Amino acid sequence: MKERTVTIAKIERGIVIDHIPEGKALLISQLLGLNRLARETGDIVAIGINFESPSMKRKDIIKVENLSLTRDMLNVVSLIAPHATITRIYNGSVIEKHKVEIPKRVGDIVICPDRFCITNHEEVPGKFLVVREDPITLRCYYCETEFFGPLIKYKEKELSTR
Repeated sequence: MKERTVTIAKIERGIVIDHIPEGKALLISQLLGLNRLARETGDIVAIGINFESPSMKRKDIIKVENLSLTRDMLNVVSLIAPHATITRIYNGSVIEKHKVEIPKRVGDIVICPDRFCITNHEEVPGKFLVVREDPITLRCYYCETEFFGPLIKYKEKELSTR
């Protein structure tokens, strides 16, 4: 098999989300509202899918110009890609690089899967405890339902920021 080299354009200022599990970059991009952000600002959003990685076999990567991540945005990334690395770029240079941290609590970014939960019928913001990190398992603060994996559904709400 021929070795391939693929390069995603360098950004001068913004963030890089690296070590995303294969096939999860588009979900992260959708939940963070990156498509809308790119349309409205003209800033570059580059998404790489299925890159070779010595540590993961295959990975995805996202680069976004002129973006800072809010706490909710970081929480979304950490729940979908618990081993991701966030790199902040300024003047074309790395100024900060760190692994995401799985929060102990998650706010109103997740939907409780229990259809009888008060959060699905009233104007009550969701609150969840992270009870296990591998696999990520959440417990609803109100109805105490525990759920993980494909049962974790994310609210599509405005998360992006400048």
